[in-house]
Formats: sequence, C-alpha cells, structure tokens
Amino acid sequence: MPKQAKLNRIKSFKCYTISEAADIADVSTHTIRNWAKDGLRMLDASRPVLIRGDNLRDYIKGQRRKRRVSVQADEFYCMRCKGARKAAAQMADCTITSNRVKLTALCETCGTVVSKPIAHGQIDRFAQTLDLTIKRQATTL
Repeated sequence: MPKQAKLNRIKSFKCYTISEAADIADVSTHTIRNWAKDGLRMLDASRPVLIRGDNLRDYIKGQRRKRRVSVQADEFYCMRCKGARKAAAQMADCTITSNRVKLTALCETCGTVVSKPIAHGQIDRFAQTLDLTIKRQATTL
C-alpha cells in the first residue's frame, strides 16, 4: 500500500461503497472506516453506505493540508523532528553544482543532517543570516 492515497482516479460526481472507495484511493477498507470515524462524510440513508467522490477528495486534501509544515527562509525541515528547525550554530554548507544550489546543515534540536535546495540568487540573502561554507563542484561530461 502507498503512503498517500491516490486522488487522480476519484470521480467527484460518483458515489462509492467503502470497498470501491478503498480500491480507487488505493488504501484499505479499514483506512476508509477510520476516516469515517475521523470526519469523512458518508451517505447513511441507504445500505450499503455510500461515499460521494467529492467528499472523499476533499477529505484527503484536507488531511494533506493539515500535515503540511511551512518552513521560513532561514529554517530547514527535519525528518526526525517532523518540523521546521533552524541550523545548529547558524552554520550551513552551500554546495553549487552547475545550475543547482543545496544548503546542508545540522538540526539545532536533534543533530540530524537537514538540507534544502535554493536558487542561485538567494545565496547572498542566506549568507546574511547563516555562516555559509560555499563549495563548488566541477561539472563533468
């Protein structure tokens, strides 16, 4: 099973049974029932219980929005802490490879290596807030 439910096959104006919704979203029927307990709107007037496609899509999108973490310009997303964190000691490495720039630092909370891509034009702005060590990697054919 995937980590995210699939939205591309859910038709907004179609009604699905629990098993059909599970198949179409590529999740288990148990997951659909858990979503129903958590707030997924279902049509209870008739049996089998039906779920409108637009309700299913809106519920999945809402769950994704709740999980989203906004990261400020001077912050990184730490996979271990599951949140936005600043660089430890305000130090970071800036690796420039042809047309890509990547900042790498340590999480100030747990010490995990965190990284994020930035644009070439933003290097000076980050250098004002972070102690950057800039590395240029040679390109090869």
